[in-house]
Amino acid sequence: MRLMFCALSVVLLGGCTLSFDWFHRIRARELIRAGEYPKALEILRDVRDRNLDNSKSLEVSRLGGRVAQIDAKNYSLAIDFYRHLVLRSENPKERVNAQRLIAQLYFENLQDYTQAVFEYEKLLKLSLPPNESFRYRLNLAKAHFQLNSLEQANHEIEALLAMKKLEPDEIFDAKMLKANIEVASKNLHAAAESWSQVLTEFPERSKRENVALNLVVCYEEQKEFGKAIEVLEKMKAENYPNPEFLDIRIARLKERKTNMPGAQGLRR
Repeated sequence: MRLMFCALSVVLLGGCTLSFDWFHRIRARELIRAGEYPKALEILRDVRDRNLDNSKSLEVSRLGGRVAQIDAKNYSLAIDFYRHLVLRSENPKERVNAQRLIAQLYFENLQDYTQAVFEYEKLLKLSLPPNESFRYRLNLAKAHFQLNSLEQANHEIEALLAMKKLEPDEIFDAKMLKANIEVASKNLHAAAESWSQVLTEFPERSKRENVALNLVVCYEEQKEFGKAIEVLEKMKAENYPNPEFLDIRIARLKERKTNMPGAQGLRR
């Protein structure tokens, strides 16, 4: 008993901070199991801040980032934990993965596209596998698109399409975004060409994602009703879903075409 007391005294007096942090980490895990995420995360952040220069801060940052992101949905706090891993971890893969998660959280969850641009640009300076590089640059282009930085978004898309050995799905995604950028830029002629190219190169996926209707809208905006009707009639022939909807669109476009100035010829 006396030996146990002496051992406990050594721990408490000689390693007070160690025992204090150990107790708090145990307490944080108990709170996580109980679903009390805000309290647990507050404890984990305190433990991290008291141990910035040792491995304990990395351990609690890994746990805190995961709990904040997945369980608590506190994305700003998750970023705070992941940022610590980027700055302090000695593992290159862990630093890259933490930076990836930061960019993803700004882009997908917080929808802070200005910060997402900054984080993806940092990520793209690293040595990455081609498929990851493609995905991050595509998201960078999407972030610029959301910020209405259309010229820069198009620049990123051109860089993507210049990459070698792209997968068909990657080319499809890049060309779809390119067409949307052209629509937003009011370059409807170029957008129509892009949609047409996508339909020709990727007929099956285009059908699943109703790309043809984007082309119809493009032609309609340019008052090229005849071309829009042709696309709709081709969709019917290829057994697109909702044929009744297509019939209604065709009827309306035919009416608009008939009512265009000069459509019925000169009258005396």
